[in-house]
Amino acid sequence: MNKKFPISLTILVLLGACQNNKKNSTPQVLAKDSARVGNYIKQGDSIYSQKASYSNFSKSMVLYDSAWQIATKTDDTSLIAQAVFAKGRAYDAINNNPQKTIDYYTEAAQLYATIPGQQTKALYIKHLVAHSYDKVQDSSNCINILKELYNEILQKPDSIKREMRFTVEMGLISTVVKNYNFADSILKHLTKEEWIINNPTEYDYLNHFYLTKAKINVIQYRNYKTPYIDSVENLFARSRNLSDSMYYSNELWELYKVMGNKTKEGYYLNLNNAVFNKFNSPESVRDVKNKLTKMEVAAVEAQRKADLEKIHIRKRYVYALSALLAVISILALFLINRNRVIKRKQKEVLSKNELLAQKNLQNELLNKEIHHRVKNNLQMIMSLVYMQENNTNVEEVKENMQSIRLRIESIAKLHQQLMEQTDVVDLRKYLHYLVTNATSLMADTKKIITHLNIEAIQVSQKISFPLGLIINEWVTNSVKYALHESGVLEIIVQISHNDNNIKINYKDNGRPQTKKVTKKSLGLDIVNILTEQLEGVLEISDTNLFHYKLIIPLINGK
Repeated sequence: MNKKFPISLTILVLLGACQNNKKNSTPQVLAKDSARVGNYIKQGDSIYSQKASYSNFSKSMVLYDSAWQIATKTDDTSLIAQAVFAKGRAYDAINNNPQKTIDYYTEAAQLYATIPGQQTKALYIKHLVAHSYDKVQDSSNCINILKELYNEILQKPDSIKREMRFTVEMGLISTVVKNYNFADSILKHLTKEEWIINNPTEYDYLNHFYLTKAKINVIQYRNYKTPYIDSVENLFARSRNLSDSMYYSNELWELYKVMGNKTKEGYYLNLNNAVFNKFNSPESVRDVKNKLTKMEVAAVEAQRKADLEKIHIRKRYVYALSALLAVISILALFLINRNRVIKRKQKEVLSKNELLAQKNLQNELLNKEIHHRVKNNLQMIMSLVYMQENNTNVEEVKENMQSIRLRIESIAKLHQQLMEQTDVVDLRKYLHYLVTNATSLMADTKKIITHLNIEAIQVSQKISFPLGLIINEWVTNSVKYALHESGVLEIIVQISHNDNNIKINYKDNGRPQTKKVTKKSLGLDIVNILTEQLEGVLEISDTNLFHYKLIIPLINGK
């Protein structure tokens, strides 16, 4: 009898046992998971389509998150793409965390691009990434993505373009970032009016075509008699939900403002304020934020459990292989003692690893608790300052209280961002998040467009945190004091680097100001202190006191 046969049989049995430890992913199980994911997304879409208030979007997010939890446990790209896209839509509607919206849409577009026959879907989602950037006034990234889509779709035949109705949305997005020439080119070369119909599961494309044409005619060509204005007013009159009413009343207000029609401008402004207050009730917004926080914590916990499961699977593989070594060692007596030592060492290492893993988990939980308490304390301080701000009638005190509250709120936002970062921070992503949140907090009714040209660089939190506070102070100064003729505040941030230093240029489109402010400036003191902390060199422009150049030295490129 062949002596190798028992050994081969033993190896096959042990490897089979290892395979049995893997997650069961039979076609029947996958079909069941697919049905559950589809059912949750369908229920979420039904609630989402009502668009009555934030609570609708919150309820749909819970269902989309349930679908995502199931999909991520499978290896099916299509299921994961559907769930990720659904979560992106909910984050987009809630508009509480723009970076999350961008991340989910980008991931969904990349996933669909790898699925055969889903390239059109990938392009559709890519235009939503551009839409997410226009909502945070990042015109540079928004236009870059739209131009990539435009050049790709332009080469396609009319039969394909006809099916890509979202090109109308590309034109509308271009008007939001005030590139009306490009919006006109999109409507002329990528679509035709007779192709366009509304789609209740995606967008009211025909309605948005009328709106885009109205904005191009009124703002770009100063054609105040365009019939598309009447079309937009009819759309507002036929609005099916609060979300649509709020959207179209705002657009009509801005159009009549450009046209100089004070009567209709005031009429639609009052309507927009009324709908906005009804849609954005404080209780609804607070409930949505709480649910989002809980879901993100649950997602982290689910990921932790999945990682632990992987560790357990690896342990089973280690035990199985140890058993295989033991069987082989029986056939080779001279290896018995050595194998015993190896097994003993393995057990000691596994035991130490388990202790280290437990300690690491305890430290992580403690760290999260500390961050949570810091976040709560900052929220409490902001509330107290806000109460004091409302309780005073002295304009100077009110202004100082507001400045303090905005600084605390900015620090809270910085703290939240740093909680999500490692010791090394992606400066481009970090400052995009910081500037868009700072402008959103302080904009009120002002129109603000940001131009962020930031090179990719990884820096330590020792640099990112004080630099974030400095840029926050500059943005605050621009929003509060910059006087501009166009009615639109433009903020430009340029950051480059080499092995020796980081160079930051900051300016806005406000009128040049060279006269020094005699009033004591806390913001300027903060900037000077933080510049000294970074050992940097700050230059203030001779032609405009609110234009800055800052050079921060690096050590070994960090």
